[in-house]
Amino acid sequence: MINVRKMRAGAALGVSLLLAGCIELTKEAAFREDGGARVELEVGLSPELAAMLSNPELTKQFGGGDKTLNPITDCGKPWPANEPLPDGVRSAETRKGKRGDMQTCTIIFDVPDPIAAVESAKKVEVPNAEAVPKQDVSLTRIPSGYRLRMGMKPADRPELPPEAAKMAAAMMEAMFANRHLTLSLSGKRIENSNGELSADKSKVTWRFPLSSLVSPSPDRPTTIEADVIYR
Repeated sequence: MINVRKMRAGAALGVSLLLAGCIELTKEAAFREDGGARVELEVGLSPELAAMLSNPELTKQFGGGDKTLNPITDCGKPWPANEPLPDGVRSAETRKGKRGDMQTCTIIFDVPDPIAAVESAKKVEVPNAEAVPKQDVSLTRIPSGYRLRMGMKPADRPELPPEAAKMAAAMMEAMFANRHLTLSLSGKRIENSNGELSADKSKVTWRFPLSSLVSPSPDRPTTIEADVIYR
C-alpha cells in the first residue's frame, strides 16, 4: 500500500521540491445514498522525483532510517495488519499506474462515516508541519447531506533579505506555472458551492494554482465550500 507516513516525511522536504512540476495531486470523494463515501487520492511522481526520494543518502538526511522517502514504493500492498485504519474508514486499497511519464499510486478509501474520518484526519501530527500548507476543515450534517467548509493557508516561509525574498518569489511563480491541486466532490446534488459545478449539478470541482498555497494573496483565497446532498 501507499505509506502515508512516507508521504508526510516527503512533504517535509519542502513545497518547493515536491510540487515544482514533479508531483501532481488529485482527490475525489463520491458520496453514496447511505451517507458513506468512496474517496480516491492519486499521487503522481515524475521519474526524477521518484529517484530522488529513493536515494538512501537523502533518506538518512531527513531521518527516514533504512526506509525510502518515496511514498509510492509500497503501493499495491495490503494495509499493514499492525496499523489500524483511521476512524470512520472501513477499508483501504492501493493501485499502481502511470499517467504520461508519471508513476501514480491511487489510494481508495471506503468511508462509511465521513465526519469521523475528517475528525480523525485533523488529529494527525505531521512532521515539520510548518513546511506544509495548513488546512482548516469542517464537515457537518445537514438534512440529507453534509456541509463542507475548508480553508487552506500557505506554508510558512523563512524570513529572507528583501532581494533574496524577491528572487525566491519569482522562482516559485516560474516553478508552479500551470500546476494545480484538483479536488472534486459528487453526490445526488451539490448546493451552495464556490466550485465549478457539472451541468447536472451532481459534481463540483476546484482547481487551485499551487502557487496560491505557497504565496499568500488576498485576491486568491484558497477556500472550499459545498453542501453535498446524497439522498
